[in-house]
Amino acid sequence: MSPIRLTVVMTHPVQYAAPWFRHIAARCPEIDLTVLYAIEPTAAQQGVGFGTEFLWDVPLTDGYRCRVVRPARPGDTVGSESFWGLNVPEIGGAVRESEPDVVLLPGWHSITLLRALWACRRDRIPVLYRGDSHLATAPSGWRRPAWTIRTWLLLRLFAGYLSVGRKAEAYLRRFVPPSRIVAVPHAVDNDFFARGAAPYRDPAARATVRSSWGLCVRDFVVLSVGKLEAKKRPVDLIQAIAHQAPGASLLVVGSGGLHGRCREEAERLGVNVAWAGFLNQSELGRAYAAADCLVLPSDRRETWGLVVNEALATGLPCVVSDEVGCAPDLIVRGETGEVF
Repeated sequence: MSPIRLTVVMTHPVQYAAPWFRHIAARCPEIDLTVLYAIEPTAAQQGVGFGTEFLWDVPLTDGYRCRVVRPARPGDTVGSESFWGLNVPEIGGAVRESEPDVVLLPGWHSITLLRALWACRRDRIPVLYRGDSHLATAPSGWRRPAWTIRTWLLLRLFAGYLSVGRKAEAYLRRFVPPSRIVAVPHAVDNDFFARGAAPYRDPAARATVRSSWGLCVRDFVVLSVGKLEAKKRPVDLIQAIAHQAPGASLLVVGSGGLHGRCREEAERLGVNVAWAGFLNQSELGRAYAAADCLVLPSDRRETWGLVVNEALATGLPCVVSDEVGCAPDLIVRGETGEVF
């Protein structure tokens, strides 16, 4: 029996998806995988929202068959918040040229993904959905009925649905038959993050890492990893640390638009904060090893929270808000962390 020709369409290479694609290519002979990337962003485009220009320091396109449809252009935006930020009309032709039996799309947050969906519908190619939207992300008021109708209409264009977690499954069950939903959980390369933290686990190495960020070996270190933006509620986290017992410190990995506001609040409340700035993938192990727990206090717009996967892969317990998408899947109270 010939393998199923699966084409995955993405707006751009993503550090979390590449290990999954390599795993499929290496260990799933029943799947003939092709990944289409609309563009490969420049360092400036990749760095939007991170506070610095950068490229990921792990391989994103090695170990599986992939194609970048066109070069990045000035004005391209790969953030999921900008529907019109990346418009690649050539994506439909690229899908057709890959000769797929089935196509996988991560939703419709970009016009480029919708173009791919339209092309598949035109050519009668079945399409699978795999996204992390959930019911709490729906707008309120008069916009909610319009959102419901739009979501129902768009989801009906897919042939099947891959659920990344419990909240995503509840969202899908609201609109499509449960028999067409299959669990395919969000994941990271656990071995990669465990290896990255391992060299800093012994007491001497851990103390050295803490010292490099101005943290005391006796501190209880709370870790925050991510952009300093409203949906992640970093100011709330600083205020919460201010109410902890003496010896609690905060290690902030990341930057963003709220960096100045966060610094002001930490100084006003006298919270000891180490500002590590942006750390690339291969550098994160030091932060996870130095911390005593990760806290992700995000609001409902945090549709998953893959930093929780990363932290747990290193053995670090996590405290997350009940609005974070991964909370019911990854947090077992008293074992892997707590939910508030």
